[in-house]
This record gives sequence, C-alpha cells and structure tokens, in this order.
Amino acid sequence: MSAAIHTGKRLVVIPMKDPSRAKTRLDPTLSPERRATLALTLFRANVTRLQEALALLPGAGVEIAVVTSSQKISRLAQAMGLLLIDEGCPSGLSDALETAACWAAERGYTAICVLPGDLAAPKPAELARLLSHDLAGGKMVLCPADDLGTNALLAPLPCPFRFAYGVKSVVAHRQAAEAAGLCPVMLPLASLRADVDTADDLQHLLAHQPQLLMQEAAR
Repeated sequence: MSAAIHTGKRLVVIPMKDPSRAKTRLDPTLSPERRATLALTLFRANVTRLQEALALLPGAGVEIAVVTSSQKISRLAQAMGLLLIDEGCPSGLSDALETAACWAAERGYTAICVLPGDLAAPKPAELARLLSHDLAGGKMVLCPADDLGTNALLAPLPCPFRFAYGVKSVVAHRQAAEAAGLCPVMLPLASLRADVDTADDLQHLLAHQPQLLMQEAAR
C-alpha cells in the first residue's frame, strides 16, 4: 500500500455512547451487561483495525479520535492512545459529529472520516483505501451499509453540509453534499457494509467470530 495521496492532516472520528446505553435494539436478545460488553468489544476491534490500516499508510498524517460524553469510553480511548473530543450534553449522533468536525477544523485538520464503532469486520486494507482517497476537485466519499446507512464518510473540512445520520442516511448525505457543491463518490467497500445493530447482525458476527464476546468478558 502506497502512502496516502493527499496533503494536510486527516482525523478519523469514532462516535461512542456510554456502553450502558449502547445497542438498545438488541434489548430482547442481550442483557444490558452483554450489550455493554458487545459495544466495548466492537470498539476495541475497530480501533485495532484502524491502527493496522494506518500502519499501511506511513506518513499519511491521519489520527484517530473518539467523540463521546462517556467517562468510561473517555478513559478507554486515552488508554488506547486516541484523541478525545468531548461531546458535551448528548443530543444525538449528528450533533456529536458536528461538534467533532468543528473541533477538527479549529485544529487544522483538512478532512474528517467518520466511522461507527460497531462495524462488524472492517479490513485494514479497505480502511486504508478509504483514508487515502483523494478529495481533490470537491470530492467527498460515502461507504454505504447494506441498509443504506452510512458506514463511512470522508469529507473536507470545514464540512460544508450538516450530518444527517438516521434511516437511509447515505442517501441524505449524498443529497446534502451535492447541495453544498461537493461531488460525492460512492465507495461500496465490502468489509464496511455490515455493522451490528440487530439480532440477525449479532448471529452473523458470532457465527464468524465466536471468540469476541468471550475476549471482552475476560478483561
């Protein structure tokens, strides 16, 4: 993998709720303790894969941050060597990312990459491909989820459109980017298409990676 073809610093931002409030759509399937364990498991795994991706891009000027209001996530992020952005009073995912984008722009980053903390199994090589994508000519990049959510977003800073996470958010983000004068690039990376939100997602994850929850529970 060659070095990233961009200039300036880029910031990867992972938004994280407190584990006690995470994965509520799995409430009928998992206890609150198991939901918290799952959220922490996926977060650790995704940070590790991101760090492996950055190792493929030496000198690329990419850093990793977490935006959160959770003290537990803040302590974990700092222990893992990540930057920390205080979400403040929780008011939703899109607002948390607006806070992160402003934080990054004020500190001289030229692009922001938003990645959820619950991706099922992103491959470092595909993460590196995303993180090194050229944004020249007003481009921004969207990686769709299977349900048309946004499982990755790479945009220039200051970001000229508002984040619009929710149902079919990749459609909303594409429309918002076009309205702001950007040229959205759809990048359907296979390993970034799946996250873990539903009981079916969880069954698929455990069928392929049954050790994950046991590893986190043993910490």
